[in-house]
Amino acid sequence: MSVPVKDEDGPSSPPGRPWQVRGRPGRVVIALGVVLLLVIGLTAFAISRSKHSGGDPGGAVLRALSPVTNAVPSGSTVLDTHRDDAVWSPACPDNPYGRAGWSGVEVLTIFKSTDTVQHIVSTVGMALEAQGWTPTLPVDDAAWQYTPLAEWTRSLSGTTSAKAVVFQYPQGGSPSPGTPGSVWMLGAEGKTPGYALPGC
Repeated sequence: MSVPVKDEDGPSSPPGRPWQVRGRPGRVVIALGVVLLLVIGLTAFAISRSKHSGGDPGGAVLRALSPVTNAVPSGSTVLDTHRDDAVWSPACPDNPYGRAGWSGVEVLTIFKSTDTVQHIVSTVGMALEAQGWTPTLPVDDAAWQYTPLAEWTRSLSGTTSAKAVVFQYPQGGSPSPGTPGSVWMLGAEGKTPGYALPGC
């Protein structure tokens, strides 16, 4: 005569079912649900990218722009860094001037420094020029939150244009107010084929 085996987390299990999963089936269901959602999300993302030519397939442009973050002057405190690849956006239905297209590939670093404006711009410039960027006149084209103090461009495979900028936040618009030092943004953007502003 066989004796039922008592499960640590529940009542006795009947004999003769060695394949039966013991424990908490709810956790298994949740784990399977999470995996399924990830698979669905990744599949939808891949389909979305494949349906629209352009963008940054494989993330090559994002990798090429990433070294720009190394141009932050030594001694600075990095507050935040973002690396955002191209994202497809549909046209806004209520804006006749908007159009569907890819966003730019962006690498953005916010840092704080007690150095002078001239020292920061010069130091960032030397680091970027060593990476192959060429200084150019800064343009207030509304692409950045504030007008750049300095700007650089470069020919980058996979982009129709690429630029890097540095600007200083005003005291009232600083992401880190009330602390010593000025706050800066060092950013780079690459416009890939199919780039468009949806105009929302």
